[in-house]
Amino acid sequence: MFESTCDLISLEYIVDGAGNSIATEESRTVFCKPRSVTRSEFYQAALAGLKPSVVLVLSHFADYGDEKVVDFQGKRYTVTRAYTRPDMDSIELTLEERDVNGR
Repeated sequence: MFESTCDLISLEYIVDGAGNSIATEESRTVFCKPRSVTRSEFYQAALAGLKPSVVLVLSHFADYGDEKVVDFQGKRYTVTRAYTRPDMDSIELTLEERDVNGR
C-alpha cells in the first residue's frame, strides 16, 4: 500500500552569538502513498488562499510529529493540513508546494 517514501522535516530555530535566528533541520524518511487533490478539495482550499498540490497518506505507525515541511519526489512542500482518517490507521497530509524562497 505505501509504495513511496517522503522525508518529514522538523525545523528548530537557534540564536547565534550575534542574535540571529538560524533554522536547523532534522529529517526522517517514512513510507507514504501519494494521491491527487480532488477538485472539491482544490477549490475549497483556493477560497482560503491555499494551493494544495498533493496529498500523502502515511501509516499511523509513521508517528507523524507535526512536521511542517516535507520533501517528496525532489520537491519541498509545506503541510497545510494533517488529518487522521476515521479508520485511525493512517494520516493524510495535504501539501502545498513551496516557492524558491522557501515560503
